[in-house]
Amino acid sequence: MDFKKPFRVFVLLSVTWLLIFLSAVSGNAEMVIDADRQYDYAHSRFMAGSYDEAIIEFNRFIYFFPEDPRIDPANFQIGMAHFNAGRNSDAAGVFSHLIEDSSSEELMTDAYFMLSRSHAGFGNLDQAMLDLRNLMTVTSDPDVLDRARYELAWLLIDQGRWSEADQVISGITTGNFDQFHVAGLQQDLAKFDQIPRKSTTTAGFLSILPGAGQAYCGRYQDALTAFLVNAGLICAAWEAFDNELYALGAVIGFVEFGFYAGNIYGAVSGAHKYNRDRISEFRDGLIQKNRVQLSLGPIKEGWAVCLKMDF
Repeated sequence: MDFKKPFRVFVLLSVTWLLIFLSAVSGNAEMVIDADRQYDYAHSRFMAGSYDEAIIEFNRFIYFFPEDPRIDPANFQIGMAHFNAGRNSDAAGVFSHLIEDSSSEELMTDAYFMLSRSHAGFGNLDQAMLDLRNLMTVTSDPDVLDRARYELAWLLIDQGRWSEADQVISGITTGNFDQFHVAGLQQDLAKFDQIPRKSTTTAGFLSILPGAGQAYCGRYQDALTAFLVNAGLICAAWEAFDNELYALGAVIGFVEFGFYAGNIYGAVSGAHKYNRDRISEFRDGLIQKNRVQLSLGPIKEGWAVCLKMDF
C-alpha cells in the first residue's frame, strides 16, 4: 500500500488548518498603545519638526487619555507646534485657554510668555505688552518678574520707546543684572539722543533750490536728478514764453510745477526715511550687542527656559 499520498494529504490539511488558525488569531489581535507610548510618539513628531503631525498625535493623546496628568503639557506642546509653524493666531488661542484652565502655575507662566510672543508674532505689540503686564500682576516670583520686565523692555525697544524701556529695565533685581546684560543695555539706551537725525522742515526749506533737500539727506544721486529735471523744465518754459509760445510754455510750466512740488515732497520723505534707517540701525545694534535670547526648550520632565548669550 502506498502511504505517501495519504501522508501528503495529511500534511497539506494540517498546514491549511494551521494557517486558518493563525489568521483567526491575528485577526482578533488588537494593538494596544498606552498613554506613555502615545505621548512619546507625539513628542517625537514635535522634535522632528513635523508640527502638524505632532498636533494630530497630541490631540489623539488628549482624546484617548483625558485623565492623564500630562493633558496640560500636551496642550502646551500643541500651542508650541502652532507657534513654530508660524500660526501665531492659533497658538495664541491655545495659550489663552491654558492660562484660564491650567492648574500648574509653572505652565501658566510659560503660557503667558508664549501668548505675548504669539501676539507680537502677528504685529499686535500692544496686546503682547499687556500679556506681560498681566503676568506681572499674578506672580510674585522675582525671577519671573525680571524675565517679564526684560521681554517687555524689548517690545518697547521694538517700538522706539527708549525711555520707557530704560525704566522697565531698571526694575530688574540686582541679582539678575548680569544674566540680562542690564548694565550694558542701559548704557547703550542712554545714547538714543545721539542718533543722527535730519530735520524734515530743513529738508523742505532747502528744496526751494531743487535737489538741495535731497543732498542734505545724503541722497546725492536723487539731488542731481532733481536739479537737472527741474532746471531743464524751467529753461524749456522760459524759452517757450520768450518765443511767444504761450500755450506750450503754460503746459511746460504746469508739468514743472508738479516736478517742483515732487522735489520738495521727496526731500521731506527722504528726511523721514533717513531718520527711520538710523533708528533701525540703533535698534539692531542694541539687539546684536545686548539681547539675551530666551526660549522654551522641551526636556524629559516638561519645558525649561533656555538662555543664549554671546560672549
